[in-house]
Amino acid sequence: MTATEIEAAARPSERVLLGGGETAALIAATDWSASPIGEPRRWPERLRVMLEVCLNSAFPMAIFWGEDLRLFYNDAYHVFLADKHPRALGRPARDVWPEIWDVIGPMLQGVLANGRPTRSEDLQLDPMRNGRRDEAYFSFSYGPIFDDDGSVGGVFCPVVETTERVVGERRLRTLRDLAAVSRAEDETQACRVAASVLAANEADIPFSAVYRLDEPCGEAILMASTGAPPGARAFPSRLRLGDPDPVRGDLWGLADVPGLHPGRVAMRTLDARHGVLPRGVCASAPDEAVLFPIVLPGQDRAAAALIAGVSACKRLDAAYAYFLDRVAAKIGSAMADARAYADERARAEAIRSREEALLRTEAELREAQRLGRIGSWRWSGQACDSGSASPYLAHIFGLDPGKPPPAFAEQKGLLYAPQDWERLDAAARETLRSGEGFELDLPAHRVDGAGIFVTIRGEAVREPSGEIVGLRSTIQDITERKKAEERVELLMREVTHRAKNLLTVVRAVARQTARRDSPAAFAQRFDHRIAALGASHDLLVQNEWRGVDLEALTRSQLAHFRDLFGSRILIEGPRTIVKPSAGQTIGMALHELATNAGKYGALSTERGEARIAFGVVADESGAPRFEMSWRESGGPAVVPPRRHGFGHMVILQMVKHSLGGQVTLDYAPAGIAWTVRAPPENVIEPPQADADRGLEKRA
Repeated sequence: MTATEIEAAARPSERVLLGGGETAALIAATDWSASPIGEPRRWPERLRVMLEVCLNSAFPMAIFWGEDLRLFYNDAYHVFLADKHPRALGRPARDVWPEIWDVIGPMLQGVLANGRPTRSEDLQLDPMRNGRRDEAYFSFSYGPIFDDDGSVGGVFCPVVETTERVVGERRLRTLRDLAAVSRAEDETQACRVAASVLAANEADIPFSAVYRLDEPCGEAILMASTGAPPGARAFPSRLRLGDPDPVRGDLWGLADVPGLHPGRVAMRTLDARHGVLPRGVCASAPDEAVLFPIVLPGQDRAAAALIAGVSACKRLDAAYAYFLDRVAAKIGSAMADARAYADERARAEAIRSREEALLRTEAELREAQRLGRIGSWRWSGQACDSGSASPYLAHIFGLDPGKPPPAFAEQKGLLYAPQDWERLDAAARETLRSGEGFELDLPAHRVDGAGIFVTIRGEAVREPSGEIVGLRSTIQDITERKKAEERVELLMREVTHRAKNLLTVVRAVARQTARRDSPAAFAQRFDHRIAALGASHDLLVQNEWRGVDLEALTRSQLAHFRDLFGSRILIEGPRTIVKPSAGQTIGMALHELATNAGKYGALSTERGEARIAFGVVADESGAPRFEMSWRESGGPAVVPPRRHGFGHMVILQMVKHSLGGQVTLDYAPAGIAWTVRAPPENVIEPPQADADRGLEKRA
């Protein structure tokens, strides 16, 4: 026995402490003479006072005294010491708690050094108790005990173990998270999601696995695992139930599980067959595992098994076993929900397939109507009846698709002019009377006033008995076709007109070229001007009318005068890309102006000039507007024509209607002046709409 050890009951000390209980009796019966702190009679007064407080308290308390922090405690503190009592009494704290000294040692030394108290809440300290390291949590404080000379002589420690609460809350979180698992697509996903929850609680479940039991086939199939990857030695993806093979057999004894009832558990001792298994948060590896049956509602035998490792830092007491049993039950609920969901999904899938087939048919019908610009309408034959209409019918007439169409009688004046509606009404009445269908091409208008053309086809609706009970019809928007037909007619007239003008231009070019050139020069210059005339037509078609540069368009239309560019023909304006329709109209107008200037105007003489300007300017209100002008000067005196032909219509009416603006044509004696003003969005391609609005001269 060393000088620092205490042998209890060696020699009773004189009673100097007022306290009861086992620990007080042990202190009184101990010979302290060999201890560095000496006989109790000579102990500092404050130590004796604090020791009496400690011994007479039902709350666990401890006192660490002296430089080596010798331990005193009361009866309530025995539960923390377990098998370390009574030999821990009076020994240095470092010898009593070597396994946790790295945590509490600096805290105790700090109090001795600076006299400031500490406080710890739910601090994890895993002490050795009864031969094993236990996961434990404590709330305590270290406060200074001053010696009689005023120095810090020791540390006072009230303490409570919070292990049960901390572990209980942790387990409750795991069960709550398992209960909150969202509905899984199938049993495999349910088990994998549950495993992800268990993986977050390594303190209670260092490893786990869920096997689905297929008794008819005599197999167990791994659904999910934690702590070790699937297919590891401990968790083969498949194993034969009851197979004694030490490598590929039933190493967990899962064949016993189907016969277990809920709440029953099978213990398994871990050995070399299971390989190296995870320790979780404990310093020691688990040496046992438990098997719980997973019984689904409505069944009497286990459908699966939960294998859970038992933490080496915890004893498998009733609370621990109950927690694992609840884990198995939660996994069973998730699997049952997944099965029910799979059944519901199969039923819903069948219903959805039928609905999707119907929706596809309806969508194809709507798409066919949209592509064909066709709406459908069914009518009872009553004038006040609105009937039922397809969505595209509302699109054709600009109606609100969320409201019923107007009654047939209300369509008079609203969608059709009165005389056109009367034609439709007469055709519909005849079909309702005779059963013979009809087809009409009618002008109509949208509710916003825009004019359209429609083709209406109708037929009688009959009962199985043959009785006519209504009318069904299709209404097709043929506005674009009608416009195309009108454009073709107009273009045919334009082709005829241009052909005549072209011959006139050729004659004028030949005449003007021959006036001043020798025969050889005439042939060369005449050939160049004819080629330039052809190039003006090429420009209008080479871009397929998808936007054209306005200066390039102007030059192409005046190409037969290209030797006059920069001298007698001046073009001013920024780079401007005009829309196809605007380019076509402006090109036709420029062609007419150039033809007239070459025949009668400024370009028919040797000194006349033509100035073309364009750009975006601000009007009187500050709003932007597109403006283009053609001004002649220096030519013969202008005489207004006595009659106007197609060219005059192109220059004025076509430009006005196509550009939605204002056009002026002034037959001033000094020279013709033509000006067009229109909203920029009607003329200029969108990327150009924000371009510089000032006029910019070009060379």
